[in-house]
This record gives sequence, structure tokens and C-alpha cells, in this order.
Amino acid sequence: MIIIVGIGSFLLAAIVRWWMTRTYATWGSVANHIGAHGRATARHILDSNGLQHVTLERSQGQLSDHYIPSRDLIRLSPSVSDDASVASLAVAAHEVGHALQKHTQYWPLRAKAVLMPMAAAGHRFGLLLMMGGGLGGLPVLLDAGLVMLSAAVLVQLLTLPIEFDASRRALDELTRLKLVDEHDLSGAKTMLIAAALTYVASAASSLAVVGVLLMSFLRRR
Repeated sequence: MIIIVGIGSFLLAAIVRWWMTRTYATWGSVANHIGAHGRATARHILDSNGLQHVTLERSQGQLSDHYIPSRDLIRLSPSVSDDASVASLAVAAHEVGHALQKHTQYWPLRAKAVLMPMAAAGHRFGLLLMMGGGLGGLPVLLDAGLVMLSAAVLVQLLTLPIEFDASRRALDELTRLKLVDEHDLSGAKTMLIAAALTYVASAASSLAVVGVLLMSFLRRR
């Protein structure tokens, strides 16, 4: 059962990732009507919302764009940072959406920040504790592993509304600031949906595997 779920989850994540890459390739070849690259787009939206303190950097690799709340830092991949495409505009705006979430104290983002240390420990040690407790007949270890792994699962669940909300905010800003016309808007919407769904696939994969493991170990208690 675990193997079947694992394979299914991997295929789901791979399909969504393929669609994201394909969508980016499609709209990455279409110039946006204002001729602005992703970095300029991100800076304009940030400044328009009084977030001049948020800094922009380049990251390495394709679609490696991300926001670091603790440092008020957005890292944009080279193609997103430098290209004046519809895709670059949308992806850059999505990352700015996360900065706007912090600025407005969006509660799922705050909760995720609080849970991240325990979630990181859960990813690293939770399963090992569960295996040790289950195989060794040590309920204390099993319970500790369950708690740590549950924190990791909760962070995955929080990621879903965070990503969709970031895409929503991005679309609102692109429209409000007139950074997209009717044609650009269609492509931007598609890109923003793809960006959010990438995290949905990742979360679904993690939740499915963890769920099977939890049921397996709980049956042994």
C-alpha cells in the first residue's frame, strides 16, 4: 500500500511539475505589453505598497523563485528576473504576494513561521521515532514521532491557502496597477494557477505518504 501511494504521489507531483514547466515555457515566450522584466515588476508592486525595505536578489536555477519572510528577501530566478514576458511578470508578482502577506500579518503565514522549526525536526526525526517506537514496542517514542510528524503535515496544509492567496494578491496587484492588459491577464491567471498547484501536488504527495504511514503504525499499537 505504501509503495502504491508513493508511486501515485510521485506521478501526481511529476505531472503538475510538467504542466507548470510547459505553462511557463508557453507564456515565457510571450512579451508582456508594458515591456517590464520580472525584477522591475516586483520592485514596482513592492514600492506601490510601501515595502521599499523588501530586497530583491537573483537565485540560481529555473523556477527557483522564493520569498524568505525572516529576511524580507525575494529571490528571483535569472529568467524571471531578466525576461519581460507574461510568465516572468506573473511569477514575480506571486512572490511579492508573499511579502504582502507578511505586511498584512496574514495568519497562515505567521502560523507556518512558528511551526517551521518543529516541522523541520519532524521531517528529519519524526518517522525515525515512529519506526523505533512501533518496532520496539515503545509507545512514548511512537507518540513523540506522531507529534513531530503532525507538525510537518500541518505546515504542508498551511502552505495550500498561503500559495493560493499569494496568487490572488498578485493578480489583484497586476490589475490594480494596470500592469496587464486583457491578453496578458489571461496568461498571468494561468501562470498563477500553475504556481499554486505546484505546491498542492507537493503537499498532497507528502500528506498521502504520511497518512499511510500513520495508519500503518497506529494499527500496530
